[in-house]
Amino acid sequence: MLARPHSRAQLDALVARIERALRDGDRALQSQLVLESAGLLTKRWSRLPVADKPAFDALLHGLCAQIDTNARKTFAEGLADLRLGPPRTTRALAGDAATVAAPLLSRCTSLPPEVLAEVAERGGEAHRLALAARADLAPAVTDALVRCGGARVAARLLDNPGARFSPDGLGGLLACARESEAVTLRLALRPDLPPEQSPALLDLTRVRALTELRFDLHRDDDPDPEDLIEAVAVILGRAVPEPRLARFASSDAFVRQRFAAAPPGPVQLGRWAALRRTEDVLAGLARAAGLPLPLAIAAFDAADPSALAAILGGLEHPWSLLKALLILRHGEDVAAATTGLAYDRHRRLGPLAARRLVRLGALRAGHLAFPAADVA
Repeated sequence: MLARPHSRAQLDALVARIERALRDGDRALQSQLVLESAGLLTKRWSRLPVADKPAFDALLHGLCAQIDTNARKTFAEGLADLRLGPPRTTRALAGDAATVAAPLLSRCTSLPPEVLAEVAERGGEAHRLALAARADLAPAVTDALVRCGGARVAARLLDNPGARFSPDGLGGLLACARESEAVTLRLALRPDLPPEQSPALLDLTRVRALTELRFDLHRDDDPDPEDLIEAVAVILGRAVPEPRLARFASSDAFVRQRFAAAPPGPVQLGRWAALRRTEDVLAGLARAAGLPLPLAIAAFDAADPSALAAILGGLEHPWSLLKALLILRHGEDVAAATTGLAYDRHRRLGPLAARRLVRLGALRAGHLAFPAADVA
């Protein structure tokens, strides 16, 4: 089948074993061969003479048709990072079950746009989510993903800076935004969004916030939700002086590195507050809420604790932590009026209302808040 120079002796021996296993129908041996040698099969691809590649590709394609799911998954992982892999085999595995196809759909650069678009149309939600995470997505692919996928796919696409959209694709996202808060927030921040669409998305975000706030703040002595929205937006929109922001640089770097996998929780934040490590607390709070650090600092620095209370409420962190932050901000003799206002905001606002209140203020400042929550 192949020319067999001495430099390919190891590969040739493997090919002979595979061919024998295919002839004998020994599926257990076929899977074992792939699991043992996926790295060799893929890394040697680029060294094969051009004339040999179609035959070797056919061999791999036939092998993948016989082996079990775990072996195909292992093989697909090996193919995913090849710049130019065996095309027939790669395309077949890209249309396989999502657990097999996912690494190829999310990383493989040798899959052409028409194959990706076909998978977007015919595959399932898991296929589309994997596709939506690719580093580069042409409009033909994003059009298919927007048309055939749901809100989770659309939100992931909008989180992907390498996704490019056609006018039709943006139109589909605008329609999806009417049903999905996550899509609304992300779409409003897209630099390629037509400027005339931004006010409608901001208004939709405001309506959602008002709906939830009015549900929670329905007593006669409650604040007007419109006034509360404006107060929090003003706080989050305040610029933090550069010298003050510079004080947080090392803490921000520490939190990003130490808590890259998951943000610090309320217990850890409480420990830092007890040690008066204000910079660490606010860097951790910003990381947990998905906020830019200056917005967390602005909420902390404000005399009105409403924005700070809403951030902690949106995270469902306890009153004890909010009280500790008030003491860090105002000292042990924090005014009773300030404590009472913060307690009322924290107690009366449910997590969704608090998140929507902060999201609206952050969106007006050009940022996304709580990106991991309420993704539908």
